[in-house]
Amino acid sequence: MRIAQISTNTISVPPKKYGGTQRDVHYLTEELVRRGHEVFLFAKKGSTSNATQTFEYDSNDRTKQLDFIIRNMPPDIDIIHDHYGIVAKANPPIPTICQSHSKWIRSNVQIRVYVSKFILRKYGKGKGYAVYNGMRMDDYTFKKKKQKYLLFLGRLIKEKGVHLAIKVAKKTGRKLIIAGTLNDRKYYNAKIKPHLGKKIRYVGAVGGARKRRLLANAHCVLFTSTWDEPFGLVLVEAMASGTPVLGFRRGAVPEVLRGMPRLVCNTTTGMAAKVRNRHRLPSARRLRRYARTRYSEQNMTNAFLKLYRRVLNKKLYKIKKNTLWNRRKAKLGMNRK
Repeated sequence: MRIAQISTNTISVPPKKYGGTQRDVHYLTEELVRRGHEVFLFAKKGSTSNATQTFEYDSNDRTKQLDFIIRNMPPDIDIIHDHYGIVAKANPPIPTICQSHSKWIRSNVQIRVYVSKFILRKYGKGKGYAVYNGMRMDDYTFKKKKQKYLLFLGRLIKEKGVHLAIKVAKKTGRKLIIAGTLNDRKYYNAKIKPHLGKKIRYVGAVGGARKRRLLANAHCVLFTSTWDEPFGLVLVEAMASGTPVLGFRRGAVPEVLRGMPRLVCNTTTGMAAKVRNRHRLPSARRLRRYARTRYSEQNMTNAFLKLYRRVLNKKLYKIKKNTLWNRRKAKLGMNRK
């Protein structure tokens, strides 16, 4: 099969530090290639992969990016997998699925894919498909013996509930390491910075070996999101490392942790109690096995290949004439067959 993968122009593939969408694109691309498919990747400059060919965007302007994709789209592509949204909304004459890595997809997109059943039901109104994120387990360091610190890993914004992770750490008297990109300076100054010291440290954005070490050695990872989390990659990253991850009953968290109900919490008090009674939580080996069974890149790829074939065999994608893709193509002087 000849497949085009459309990534964003914000972070390269694979991401060096934070970048959940781009990590998904990377794992899916690599696994599809490994299985013998031809994959053509459109991504930010600096991306590296084993794709058949990688096209790096030459502009930050979305209209110019769409034109770039139109000009460089290889012939005889079977299906386009759009992780960005700019292609799917243009309705190209090639079967296209649009994957939302958050909770929103444009109404004029034909085939929508969400990262959890929760998001599909609540925000997709049940119209579309759900495919879980997947990752390569061997990219994560597995350790049975842990250190005593707690870990928060994610963007420093109110919705991620960093202030609640601090509250849990204080309730338990344990050290807390906060790692992630600082996206809201006002929130950081008001809710995080005043608590920093010997026991609560902010170490900035992390990636690579440092991120793996932090995940593998943590006593527990605190996933304190206060919004409807679409999936929560950190949940799986922690389990892949053999580390318990405690998350609030919000969004897709209970769904992702369905086989590990003891990890789901309702309050900071309940989360703190589970930190103190860690021996009652699943073992490192059980956590790793659960992550591998449900959220490997093989599982994700299997699900997408099944969806690709369904779209093609059942002709679920309608080819239209008066579309943005065709109008841009004509403007580029590419309307000759």
